[in-house]
Amino acid sequence: MRRDGLSRRQFLRMTALSGGALALAACAAPAAPAAETASQPAAQQAAPPVEEPKVITYWYAWGNLDPAMATIVETDEWKAHSGGATLEYKGSVNNEAILTAVAGGTPPDGGSNFDYPNLFTRGAVIPVQDMVASSEILKKENMLEWVWDYAWFGGQMIGIPGIESYVQWGLNYNAKAATDAGLDADTPPSTWSETLEWHKAMTKKDAAGNLLQVGLDPYDAMGGDVDYGPASYGVKWFDEETREFHLDDERVAHLLDTTAEFYRIADPDQFAGMRQVQGNGAWGGSYNAGVQTMIIEGYWHPGETQIQMPEIAQHNRSSWGPVSDEMAGRHIQGVNAHFVQIFKDAKNKDGAFKVGEFFNTPKALDIIFAEVGWIQGINSWLATVDADAYPGLRWYIDAIPEVTDWYLLRRCPIHWFIYNQQGEIREQIARNLITAEEGAAELQRRALAEWEAQGLS
Repeated sequence: MRRDGLSRRQFLRMTALSGGALALAACAAPAAPAAETASQPAAQQAAPPVEEPKVITYWYAWGNLDPAMATIVETDEWKAHSGGATLEYKGSVNNEAILTAVAGGTPPDGGSNFDYPNLFTRGAVIPVQDMVASSEILKKENMLEWVWDYAWFGGQMIGIPGIESYVQWGLNYNAKAATDAGLDADTPPSTWSETLEWHKAMTKKDAAGNLLQVGLDPYDAMGGDVDYGPASYGVKWFDEETREFHLDDERVAHLLDTTAEFYRIADPDQFAGMRQVQGNGAWGGSYNAGVQTMIIEGYWHPGETQIQMPEIAQHNRSSWGPVSDEMAGRHIQGVNAHFVQIFKDAKNKDGAFKVGEFFNTPKALDIIFAEVGWIQGINSWLATVDADAYPGLRWYIDAIPEVTDWYLLRRCPIHWFIYNQQGEIREQIARNLITAEEGAAELQRRALAEWEAQGLS
């Protein structure tokens, strides 16, 4: 909610200051002539006002950035760049918390890992192209083309690229688990049908039929991030230019039916039970636990796995994400960028901008890569990255020239709404409660209804 008048805090602060000034005036002796005042000893003259320390507040959704932030704020480079400001950072902030702060007019100065297009569409964050134009650090020629392009939405720059921005799709697999299952770890699957065969071979149950290990959860991590599945069948489910949805497509239905087979093989109930075990949560948890042996993930997976679970990472390999049989031989790749967005009601917009700037400096880039395993698409710095620092990372770097189909990801303002609806619908399909064709049509219907409800049409 916009507040055009004074906030309660500002009002109390001004009241306190004015009250103190009145008290001093009441107790003071009559003012001396100007000449006498100038001749008073320095100790008797009024001291200059003490400037309050500058504070920058920065929130982000991904808690694994914490170690990097703790290191960054202690560097001489950050202290010089920020002018000695205090950076109050807070990780693991969920979507509800940031939306509550925005609605209450009390957001942080800057934020990352939230729903960027949606926050911009709502008017919660400001465009930054004018600020970027005056920066000596943030230059179009310094960044990978897609990183710069991704920052623009509706003709405006919606945030300062930072933290991490690199390629998003690849099939990571546990080579030891593949070999143990009698598979050729040097020849990974490249289509959905081949991946399903690997899934069958690597899904294990005990004598009583209890699930012990699965091959692939096709909707874990980037596999379930809405954009990947349709793209793997040659479908662009949302057209940013025409603002049209293409979810009710026979190819999307085929995708939903194929991926449902992965759950049916493992058993939907047992699959759900596996997810509820501590440490086996979605977005990579079960892979790091050794329970899931394949995962569709981005370039960050090798580094994060090495940092979090080196005993699993030593067996990690990467290859092309699976595509439909009709697209066999095509190499799809998705890209996006993460930002520091500046909130409209921020108290220190310049400070938030400095955070975004610093994320694009070699010092910050080195720290984030070492502490978290993330890469930002800065051309000069990319040349210094050790592609063999983490098992499987080299594939993501070396495979870029072989990409046949590029996709900009998460460009739909209701992306995360569709993400949640997809999870519910694919569960119904896996349990044979609805057909895949009905699921695709329902996804389309819900997308159009939400688009209308948010006033986006």
